[in-house]
Amino acid sequence: MSILSDHNDEAWDPFIGLPLSQLRRIRPVQDMGMSAVRKPRISVQMVPWPAEWDAHPPDKLETLAEPEAVLESDEFHGEDDGFFAVELKGDLPPGKYIIRIILRGSDSIRQSFTDIARIGAGIQQMNQTDSAIGFGRATILAEDFDGTLITSDIDQTFLDTKIESRQGLLDTLMELPDMKKPLAGMEELYRVLAGHGYSLSFISASPHFFRRTLMSVFSRHDIPVDSLHLKYLMGTLNQMVRKSVQTVLNMDDYLSKGFTEALDRSMKYMGSSLQSLFDQVGYKLETLLRMRVYRPTNAKEVLLGDDTESDYFIFTFYQCILSGWIHGERLQQFLYRLQFKDREALTRDAARTIVALAERNLQEHGAINPVSAVWINRAASNDTDTMRKEIEESFPSEWDQKPDFSTIKFPVACEGAAGFTMHALETQFLNTEEAVRFLHSLEGKILKEKILDAQRIDEIISACHVSEQQKSKLHAALREHRSTHQK
Repeated sequence: MSILSDHNDEAWDPFIGLPLSQLRRIRPVQDMGMSAVRKPRISVQMVPWPAEWDAHPPDKLETLAEPEAVLESDEFHGEDDGFFAVELKGDLPPGKYIIRIILRGSDSIRQSFTDIARIGAGIQQMNQTDSAIGFGRATILAEDFDGTLITSDIDQTFLDTKIESRQGLLDTLMELPDMKKPLAGMEELYRVLAGHGYSLSFISASPHFFRRTLMSVFSRHDIPVDSLHLKYLMGTLNQMVRKSVQTVLNMDDYLSKGFTEALDRSMKYMGSSLQSLFDQVGYKLETLLRMRVYRPTNAKEVLLGDDTESDYFIFTFYQCILSGWIHGERLQQFLYRLQFKDREALTRDAARTIVALAERNLQEHGAINPVSAVWINRAASNDTDTMRKEIEESFPSEWDQKPDFSTIKFPVACEGAAGFTMHALETQFLNTEEAVRFLHSLEGKILKEKILDAQRIDEIISACHVSEQQKSKLHAALREHRSTHQK
């Protein structure tokens, strides 16, 4: 997307990185080919969020460049394609912060600064360094925080994405934010949950270049997002290239155990690398474990996903890992050989990364399962018992410690937002009045190409995996609400 000089005078959404006039005009395909800053030298700053910005958030980039930083990383180098990761260590009080990305320069003489001109502070920046080029938000939680953090999938959990065909996947590249439609009532449910103070994080296997489009969707629906995690595809592709070069340069080592075994290893690596571009187990497990490292030990987690891919297995096995039942070499070998739904998705490097994150979580928090609920949208119409059967059939045959599955929150099947609401009520994340009001608001909307009328919503309530007492109470409250609130 071309940023013109006229856009400098506009209000911006600094956390999406677009002028407000362009928020509804961005498409993933435009960011797919976005030029990167080659070999950037970067530092990352933490800046306290001024209290007056709660009522009136800044919409000028230069405003975010003003407050003084209270923590800054050492200068470090990004990768050739401009991507980077950094861990900041320091002692900061709980609260809200701005993250400021500072470009210190570039070690590539080929790098032109034209692509980042005008992004920081509204100044022409040809060959200028020490510029704020990106902004984010962060919340530091108290060490004794014991509240609930919600993590949700996006496709077929929040958005009605047509992922069942190649054409549907290609269409998503061209869609404007307004073309990405939420499943019936999901945008309102997220707002209700956020209104209770529950943090909302989102994980999707969509590629990294979907970020600005998806953030524009969240902005349009007034959904507060604490973090958005997308798959970094270039990392897998670059790793495949590096492995190929290393093999050629070290042919003697490669063939040390015989040609047949070497060929088998290569085929396994290339196959699992290509498959990992599309599958989710390794990526989502790694993301969940990495997020958990930085969360307070006693924080609780609610996980939302769907049954079209592997969410229900991932969310369950994540709990097993954090419980300390499998780790080290046994975990690595299980992940490397895992074929959930006949898919080979993990490379040995990905398995090693997950093992390392598992060990770090055990060191940071001990053997604690933080998950208090797992809710799965029935996009593919699987029921609770079917999902549990598939999970148990895919579990390791051997564990490092005998599992106690009574401590695991197995996934429960939910029929869209109505089903999620029932389980939010059962687990006391919502009260009866809120649930009734929300369920009534769903009437007349479309789910799975069928209208959500009063009869269908009553059927969804009756089919939920909650107590009969809870169902009876909600049926009665909903009947009374309908009688006094006719649509």
